[in-house]
Amino acid sequence: MKPERKKALISISITLVVGILIGALTVGLLGRNAQSRQRANGQKEGREIFIEKILKVAETDADQAKQIRPFLYETMDKIDSLQKRTDHDVESAINALEAKLRPILSEKQMEKLQQFHRRGRGGKPNQQD
Repeated sequence: MKPERKKALISISITLVVGILIGALTVGLLGRNAQSRQRANGQKEGREIFIEKILKVAETDADQAKQIRPFLYETMDKIDSLQKRTDHDVESAINALEAKLRPILSEKQMEKLQQFHRRGRGGKPNQQD
């Protein structure tokens, strides 16, 4: 093979590899940005989606919807507060159970039980309290 042909083949190969890398990085970055925006919008819009659904189910007109919205926000704040309190109470009850079981179960059994409880609370299986 002639040196010019080798040079051209190497240049084309390098260009191909660089193009593939740039394409993969671009797709990854765009996908990550889209997921972040979607998560942020989901958190902000979650309450509004809930409110709109209630207003739609009740078939409210604009005036009724304007009057009802403050009550819905107030109720949602109460529900959030109750949920936080309940989550705390459940966690306390589970911690008390684990304390009672600690003298009975082996260390390995306790680790498995704690991992199970953390998964149920949305934690990672191997995170430590």
